[in-house]
Amino acid sequence: MSPFRPGKAVTAEEWAAMWADLVVLMRAGVKAGRIVTTERADRERRRGPALREDAHYVYRRAGLPCRVCGTEVRTELMVGRNLFWCPTCQAV
Repeated sequence: MSPFRPGKAVTAEEWAAMWADLVVLMRAGVKAGRIVTTERADRERRRGPALREDAHYVYRRAGLPCRVCGTEVRTELMVGRNLFWCPTCQAV
């Protein structure tokens, strides 16, 4: 889903799917003491806890390849914060 999509354009089904993912990620984050959004299969190191550089798909990875499709991760300032996204996986 595009990071530029207005919240009011998100369907109830899309929100429910995002919420389900968030619940799992937040529980895991509390247990681990940090947020890790990557699946083991998408990390450089697949055993043990995720290394800091393997913990996220696009966050703070501007200019690096997307862990899913290999497209260069982009960044842009949005409402005073850095936004990171994959233009292929999160098509506008």
